[in-house]
Amino acid sequence: MKTKLKGIFTSLALLAAFLAIPSGAESQVFFTVRALLASHFQSSAHVSYVRVTPTPAQRAHLQERLGQPLAKTSYTFFVARSGDRVDGYALFDEERGQHEQISFGVFFDATGEVSRVEVMAYREPYGDGIRSERFRRQFVGRDARSGFHPGSDIDSISGSTISARSACAVVERATLLLHELVLPDDGRALARR
Repeated sequence: MKTKLKGIFTSLALLAAFLAIPSGAESQVFFTVRALLASHFQSSAHVSYVRVTPTPAQRAHLQERLGQPLAKTSYTFFVARSGDRVDGYALFDEERGQHEQISFGVFFDATGEVSRVEVMAYREPYGDGIRSERFRRQFVGRDARSGFHPGSDIDSISGSTISARSACAVVERATLLLHELVLPDDGRALARR
């Protein structure tokens, strides 16, 4: 297992602040970055990472498509490979819930379709219905051409409306960043259709 995760420990240190959870009874950590990468890419030979920083033009384009500003200047995608073949991608990101940040892990197959969404840490006292498999499964198979609007494209959960909106925002952002900045030229062309 150590050889599969070789090369990502530096990036894990960068993400340590991402997983800093405030002390409080409602804070719940369900996964770590390392555990999720190891479980999701267990058959991959190697997991590395690529850091992407959108140019001002890319940032403007992405913000226009998202309908909100990008909170970070750069994003780190993990890339799982077996030989020359890409097995998939992952992005770990956060979005504000009603009061606190919610941490997510978004996984993609080699073509850029969402293959898994996990709530890694939930810091709110209620609204954690987004952790249900039924809710998270709605994202599987979506790509940059898909809609991510809660209530129309993605069914919300009663009592978790704000959390559902946060999940949709993170998955849409991750998907667009992957298609626009990480995938080969044919992937970026797909995102613009």
